[in-house]
Amino acid sequence: MRSLLRGVLPRLLCIFAFLTAGWATPALAQRTMLAQGMYPRAVQLSHNATPANNGRIVVSFTTFTGGSGIQPIYASDDNGTTFSQIGTITDPLFSRGLCCGTLYELPQTVGALSAGTLLWAGSVGGDTPAQPMQIRIYKSTDRGATWSYLSNCATGTVNRSAGGLWEPEFTIAANGALVCFYSDETIPGFSQMLQQVTSTDGIHWSAPVRTVASGLQADRPGMAVVRKLPSGRYFMTFELCGPAGCTVFYKTSPDGINWTPASSVGARVESEDGHWFLHTPTVAWAPLPGLPNGRIFLIGQIESGTTGIGSGNGNVVFYNDTADGSGKWKTMAAPAPIAGLTGTSNVCQNYSPPLLPLAGGTTLFGLTTDYDASNVCRVYFGKVPTYASSPTLALSADAIGVSLNQSASGNVTVSPNGGYLGTLKLTVSIPGFNGSASFDRDTLTFTGTAAQTAKLTLRSGTSTASASSSGGGSGFGFASLPALALVGAAPLMLLFSALRSAVGVLSLAAILALTGCGNASRGDSAGAIVSPPLPTKYTATITATDTTNAAIKSTVTTQVTLYN
Repeated sequence: MRSLLRGVLPRLLCIFAFLTAGWATPALAQRTMLAQGMYPRAVQLSHNATPANNGRIVVSFTTFTGGSGIQPIYASDDNGTTFSQIGTITDPLFSRGLCCGTLYELPQTVGALSAGTLLWAGSVGGDTPAQPMQIRIYKSTDRGATWSYLSNCATGTVNRSAGGLWEPEFTIAANGALVCFYSDETIPGFSQMLQQVTSTDGIHWSAPVRTVASGLQADRPGMAVVRKLPSGRYFMTFELCGPAGCTVFYKTSPDGINWTPASSVGARVESEDGHWFLHTPTVAWAPLPGLPNGRIFLIGQIESGTTGIGSGNGNVVFYNDTADGSGKWKTMAAPAPIAGLTGTSNVCQNYSPPLLPLAGGTTLFGLTTDYDASNVCRVYFGKVPTYASSPTLALSADAIGVSLNQSASGNVTVSPNGGYLGTLKLTVSIPGFNGSASFDRDTLTFTGTAAQTAKLTLRSGTSTASASSSGGGSGFGFASLPALALVGAAPLMLLFSALRSAVGVLSLAAILALTGCGNASRGDSAGAIVSPPLPTKYTATITATDTTNAAIKSTVTTQVTLYN
């Protein structure tokens, strides 16, 4: 697995491009290309002392220029819709080989490092057989724009030719210490193990402690990713290469430091339909509404199972709503899918794709890597709602009958399907209706499967004059009367009396019909008299839209009848 990454990575990619010339990956509408690169990582800033500085998504990945690795830094200030480059991490030592970076925001002060400080760490020296490798750490105090070297959390005790140090990962332990995990293949008697060191200032580091060190010499646990759960436990996922074929396993810790016994490789992550991931896992956690444990999201490079490569290979994320990740996992769509992914691992396609929950966990942002039509490895990003399947909303609404200058109400019922969780905004539009429309509550928050009801109240104007309504009131219209109505009330009665005597009741009725008196009528733009038949019927269109993902919405129509 990682032998593909060591030192020869830039050259290997070039060779692969020539050998596979003409291959093409279908474009997927769900994802957007970011830049050329590999091994991406992402964080959303949430611990900056200035609230206005939070919310930015910062992305790092590795690329190569002039034979040397660099670390471009991109940012999005519109919740992952667009990105622009804001900085670059460079170091002359990167020319010795650069691999496997991680990105982390400090959630609290560590020594002189304030909460909100960004840390980036990577494996340096993979191309230099005669020198030891290093895990080098860099910091940024301006949200990713500029970077400076901070420290090494690990330095090899043997030359690179005898083993390397790979894939750093950070967390803050329960005691407040900064923990740096990494893969270590320099220990005699072990093909590879996971180790950890701790620091109280980010500069000085403890002696290494074994995290996962299998009793089977050929086992190669690596690529650790750690997240703290609301229970206080820490969840670690990693690949177990060697005899286990790089299957994805997990372990938990009560404090982020004690993962005992180190000889245990934990348990395999397996879905309800009998699948598991192979290679390069990452994990994320989010506090989804209505879930006391929140939700753990996990992804790997390849989906495999008892019957071979899974149908969701390259297109699926596992998730778990338990307190510690135990039990079988459910599946959902991947935010940045890969088309045509095979069961053979390579150094680009879907290699270590990070996940980042957004909007309180109701949206899952993801990065992945894939070959473009020219066989260049590029970073892509995308977003999906965090549901077990495509969420749908079922709406129903009562028909409403209302009289002129009166109010009437009806119920609007919303039923969530497909595991929908989130908040909906209700709106209504009634073209031609002269009056107001309002809900007793126009937002509905769903934390489970139960349907919810809102009351829609209509108030008619004093006529049927045309108007529109979409959740708020519109001005009431008044019927236009013909010129005869301008005559004062008393003279008008005398006139009626005289007419009645002269032509009789039937003739008077004909005159009234011709003049439009006594009818609630309106004049059109040409001054003609229009008397719409009563009752008048309108169509009300009611829409429920998710407040964080406008693609999740449903519409229903119902009849509104206006009685005179």
